[in-house]
Amino acid sequence: MTSPSDGPLALLVRPPWGWALAALWGALWGSFFNVCIYRIGLYESVVRPRSRCPSCGTPIAGFDNVPILSWLVLGGRCRHCRAPISLRYPLIEALSAGLALGVYARFVAGRPEIDAVVLASHFFVYFAFAGTLLVLAGIDFDHKLLPDRITMPALPIFFVAGLLLRDVPDVAVLGGLVPGGEQLLGIVLGYGVVALTVELSYVILGREGMGYGDAKLLALVGGLLGWRGVVVTFFGAPFIGLFVLVPALAARRRRLFGLEVPFGPFLVGAALAYLYFGHLLPAPLTFLAP
Repeated sequence: MTSPSDGPLALLVRPPWGWALAALWGALWGSFFNVCIYRIGLYESVVRPRSRCPSCGTPIAGFDNVPILSWLVLGGRCRHCRAPISLRYPLIEALSAGLALGVYARFVAGRPEIDAVVLASHFFVYFAFAGTLLVLAGIDFDHKLLPDRITMPALPIFFVAGLLLRDVPDVAVLGGLVPGGEQLLGIVLGYGVVALTVELSYVILGREGMGYGDAKLLALVGGLLGWRGVVVTFFGAPFIGLFVLVPALAARRRRLFGLEVPFGPFLVGAALAYLYFGHLLPAPLTFLAP
């Protein structure tokens, strides 16, 4: 491939500007992710009305809506009614910036021989994927809900994006290659394995162990990362859940058995781990992109 040109996209692939722009991009989108997490779970529009204080309803001015910085300047309180603003808002913005930096480190940094357009495409697609997962995790944490209005349109969008990036291998069938074959298999496997788990939970436990929202989330993972991503996500999520839940419940002296906990955040954690570190796994689970 050719070397990156000196156009605007070159800023994205050349340190130190690339790192700074990636962090800024992530933080700015983190502000919007907060809106999505808060409103979509309540079936509200993410466009109207404009951002407002949840306590007094006063619209938030632009200079009070700067990611992370505004919360610090205001001391975590509304400028008008002085009601406390949840620490979660700057944390989501910081986490979004961290996700963007992770995508930059994994897919962009240290690859000057690859064309800037290719690197930028990887950055924008995989950050959008990570951001979508972050929003889904936040909504599921708050409402035990993985809304179809996110997962259903996101699935074909990221499937097509994966076809264009060509990071997931094609499937060989009858001597020919089927583009997107592993992604299609990932969609079927992702939805099917959770659907089977749901039905078995009803038969064995008499209650729902996972939900069909989890099935659509895992299908979304498979649509971009292929069946390997589904396998790692499905089997890795319980370990993340135990790592998080056991210490938390022990501190509160509560029992783990019988407790209803949203599983989406753990699936998201495992999927992001595969996105960032899948290239370190042994074959056949390796994620080699780019």
